[in-house]
Amino acid sequence: MDGVINVVKPKDWTSFDVIAKLRRIYHQKKIGHGGTLDPMAEGVLPVFLGRAARLIEYAPIHTKTYEASFRMGLATDTEDMTGRVVEEGPLPEDLSVFERAAEKFRGPIMQVPSSYSALKIKGERAYKLAREGKKVDLPARPVTIYKLEITEIAPPFLSMTVTCSAGTYIRALGRDLGKEAGCLLTMSGLTRTEMGPFTLQDAWTLEDIEKDPEGAVIKDLHPILSDLPALELSEKEGADFLQGKRLRCREEDREAAAVFQGSRFLGIASVSRGIIHPKKVFSRGFYGNLSFMGRTSQD
Repeated sequence: MDGVINVVKPKDWTSFDVIAKLRRIYHQKKIGHGGTLDPMAEGVLPVFLGRAARLIEYAPIHTKTYEASFRMGLATDTEDMTGRVVEEGPLPEDLSVFERAAEKFRGPIMQVPSSYSALKIKGERAYKLAREGKKVDLPARPVTIYKLEITEIAPPFLSMTVTCSAGTYIRALGRDLGKEAGCLLTMSGLTRTEMGPFTLQDAWTLEDIEKDPEGAVIKDLHPILSDLPALELSEKEGADFLQGKRLRCREEDREAAAVFQGSRFLGIASVSRGIIHPKKVFSRGFYGNLSFMGRTSQD
């Protein structure tokens, strides 16, 4: 089966656990996901089945929204409540310090990722080195915080909603915001509510997927490829494209474009100097209902 599933990753499951479960449900190995969530986190996890797995890199899933909670006055080695407490500190009397601190983290920022992350250092995962007691020195990198809202402060807990670019570590954001506010913060809960066009409201639990595997699959790729410009080909051009032939066109140069023949998705191409260059070709094509994104109308 080919398509995309908007899955709710349960808390205490790894993203790979979800993939393994879906492989058993769909009896197929070619399945990939669009963005890892830590075991303690839950929420939206887009999963790509069959040939759709070849399109993960083109999916508009680079902007993400989270609801996060933090324990005030506490720091752990993992920057979340799964770790070992390494420092404790007082809570501020003036809670408005958090909102003032948040102002400095809206927009483009430089962020040092958590030491307990999946980033690689000389071929080794950072979290593996950290667990072995080795020094982890990760450079700061640019991320963008599109929205940062402190939604509740009920000591010793603080909650926030964050919309951010790919590569942002919410644990690290809380760590840095706490430092700016003068109060230690450690993440105690995390839910991804949106990832590009995928929302938690429209996501399927694993239990629901088991009951209706086919109904959970989004087979229309138009929303999935909404970040790419579309190229429309004639029947003759489509046949040539599927054979890997280059085609002349009057389009502007593009690194990547979604190629269609009517409602049939044919693949991905680049355009250079008036020539369409096939990059990924789907010989059987994809067809689909163009009207939905998430659950079908029967839900």
